[in-house]
Amino acid sequence: MSSCRFTGFGLCCWSLLSLLFLGLGPQVLSQQTGSSQSLELGIITTSSREQAVKVLSQLDAGMDFGVLAKEKSIDPSSANGGSMGRVSLSQLSPPFQSALSGLSAGQHTGIIPAPSGFAILKVLPAPPAPDLDGKQITALISSGAIHYGAFLDGSVETDRSFMRFPKPQGWDHNLQETCDLRKQAYETSTKRIADALAVLKIGESGKYSPTDIMQGHMQLAQLYAYSGRMRESIKELTAAEQIAGTYARKNLPNLWESIGVAYLHLSEMENGIYRHPDDLDIFPPRDPKASYKDKENSRLAIQYFNKFLAENPDDIEVKWLLNLAYMTLGEYPAGVPAAYLIPESVFKSKEDIGRFVDVAPAAGLDVMRGAGGIVVDDFENNGLLDVVASSMDECDSLRYLHNNGDGTFSDRTAAAGLSGQYGALNIIEGDYNNDGCMDLLIPRGGWEHPERLSLLRNNCDGTFTDVTEASGLGRVATSTNAAVWADIDNDGYLDLFVGNESQPAQLFHNKGDGTFEDISHAAGIDRTAFSKGVAAADFDQDGYVDFYVSNWGGANFLYHNNGNLTFTEIGRQAGVQAPWYSFATWFFDYDNDGWPDLLVNTFLQPVSESLLSYVGKPFHAETMKLYRNKHDGTFEDVTSKVGLDKVFMTMGANFGDIDNDGFLDIYLGNGNPSYSALLPHTLLRNEGGQSFVDITASSGTGELHKGHGAAFADLERRGFEDIVANTGGMVPGDEHALRLFRNPGNQNDWINVHLVGVKSNRSGVGAQIKVTVADDGGAPRAIYRVVGQCSSFGNNPMEQHIGLGHNARIEAIDVWWPATNTRQHFTGVDKDQFIEIKEFSNQFSKLVRPRVHLGGTRASASRRPEVEPASKPR
Repeated sequence: MSSCRFTGFGLCCWSLLSLLFLGLGPQVLSQQTGSSQSLELGIITTSSREQAVKVLSQLDAGMDFGVLAKEKSIDPSSANGGSMGRVSLSQLSPPFQSALSGLSAGQHTGIIPAPSGFAILKVLPAPPAPDLDGKQITALISSGAIHYGAFLDGSVETDRSFMRFPKPQGWDHNLQETCDLRKQAYETSTKRIADALAVLKIGESGKYSPTDIMQGHMQLAQLYAYSGRMRESIKELTAAEQIAGTYARKNLPNLWESIGVAYLHLSEMENGIYRHPDDLDIFPPRDPKASYKDKENSRLAIQYFNKFLAENPDDIEVKWLLNLAYMTLGEYPAGVPAAYLIPESVFKSKEDIGRFVDVAPAAGLDVMRGAGGIVVDDFENNGLLDVVASSMDECDSLRYLHNNGDGTFSDRTAAAGLSGQYGALNIIEGDYNNDGCMDLLIPRGGWEHPERLSLLRNNCDGTFTDVTEASGLGRVATSTNAAVWADIDNDGYLDLFVGNESQPAQLFHNKGDGTFEDISHAAGIDRTAFSKGVAAADFDQDGYVDFYVSNWGGANFLYHNNGNLTFTEIGRQAGVQAPWYSFATWFFDYDNDGWPDLLVNTFLQPVSESLLSYVGKPFHAETMKLYRNKHDGTFEDVTSKVGLDKVFMTMGANFGDIDNDGFLDIYLGNGNPSYSALLPHTLLRNEGGQSFVDITASSGTGELHKGHGAAFADLERRGFEDIVANTGGMVPGDEHALRLFRNPGNQNDWINVHLVGVKSNRSGVGAQIKVTVADDGGAPRAIYRVVGQCSSFGNNPMEQHIGLGHNARIEAIDVWWPATNTRQHFTGVDKDQFIEIKEFSNQFSKLVRPRVHLGGTRASASRRPEVEPASKPR
């Protein structure tokens, strides 16, 4: 048998049989195709004409070609949804050329006899290549086109010391032991380096050069910075600066920036900005003359930033830090040297929907957190929304913040049994056992080292039980912050997909008895990548949920659900592989056309690239991507068209409707682990599904510190979504109080819909809601929501808050439950209320929710919601 020479996407080579039934032979394959037309082709081959007739009728009825290829085709390409890659027409036999004549992308042929059976071809859309590949980005970094500034946070040095520290077997499954080992490794490493440096003197040791000693001081400075010991860190950085001045002058600029950053961070800490943030933590400041009480360290930071800029006057990152340092003195923008000023006008909002005010302190939500996730939901089934916040710190537990029903929250972590649940960068809620109480999944180890995840069963009494081992989810320790619940086979139980870092992805099938089965390999979904985000949606509306995986340092994956517990990866064909360095991602219907679109945030860490993007200068990093669903299994990159072609250095993000106009808006939490990464979080308003406009400055949501988990939720039960944001950093020295940005409200209307599954999963994940509404006397329009769709780095409540616009009238509410293919249609629904819809019911119920004022008092009703009949027949 001859060797294979034809290659296509995801296919190493075709079998000789495949080549023969296309009428190809080795001699044809060796011919030069020249300028002849070539097409992206797919093929389905059956062994009988009767089978081919059935497949053709299914295609004509609109069934997905890739699914049918996976299920019906006997060709080897079936593993890739029938994709043959790009084929030159001159390579095909005359019958195939004739059948393809005149066809355009998306069209298929009739049945074509072939030596091995009967074939149907389809012209597939040409997949766009990612904007940049890894080699190009690496080259840009190596050339200095993409410039990294000084990194100061000690995370790398601390992680390195931890991984080298001796550890007993099974430590990665014991959370307390992991915490203890982390502390011991840090203390041992810090003491060892400090003791060594204490006796080393320049010129007195033949073993260590001056450069070695300088690097020792720099490493110790990083370790001190990790835990927030900034004075000790500055002392070591200054010692390194003195050595560099004589022996390694090329290191001076980096040290000057690092010392300036250390002084600025110290200034923030000593002025209480992390524990008690106010408007001085927000950019641009509401009052330009407001300043820190203690200004000495800010002035020292300015001295070092000026030293740096004297030799590197065009460095935009240090210019920005200088501007922020002047802001802490109440001297921005007037006091900033003209040559280094980054004007406030660059950040000015074109629209103003009102200012959001942080009310976390008054509400009792200002708990200190490191980088972590947020979940807002009703965990006690009392109609009130509680908050659960995690922290990446492996010695810091989850915080369970119980809603008191009077506009305040109480920390009930210990009472809830969550005190020992340490270290998590993300949290995901889901009712995995269909008991009507929301459970929690805690993935761990993201960016660091493998650890076991936790499945916490809600006992329906305000407490949780760790059932990880009993459920079968705790057998393998992985590094991840990416997971999502979805019912992959429509059996009424939520399954779990986990995207891991440099390990195969995992798909756990819910067996319905409290346990899970790992079907990753059999499902064809266990690819290995450095995965940072996962999202779920039925993107092609075939009734089965699909998965998207964002990867950091590689092409992204789109897994199409074949409806038989297997998946086909079609990211390239669908045109959604970019960005190369991806992070937070989600499906949402941004234009209200009834089809889930896809947003993917990029995370390449130079602060300078974001700043260049802001000020309108050329930049080199990738932008985020917004992919519009084209309703044919492919997506269109509309990033530039909608005004999102900027570099947002996003770590945590989410979406919601902040102004109740029916269109979903975006909140981006920006930054990177370094203390130097001070970038305002971004609030983007959706302009009628046509574009997005930055309203950060006018809304007052431009928190400067690290952005991680974020959630949109109507905490006051008044019909407007507030924003809960975790703004802590990756290391203990960068912990920060939670922010709760209260929505200023407006005159637009809303409806809140809570779904209850009967045969479908209890919380209705995957169910689709369509609200037909007429607002301001206009023609009726449709607004779409899908339960369970949220960001890969923040969790909104399962209940669906839906803005309706101004002076709205609800024409109808339609619900589709994919698991049972049940469709419900309701009329006579009043606006501005909370309702509950049960699967199969022809009635809905009105829910009474207690209205409160955040930080204030309750305004109505008892905490236990009463259900009032408020239904009309279908």
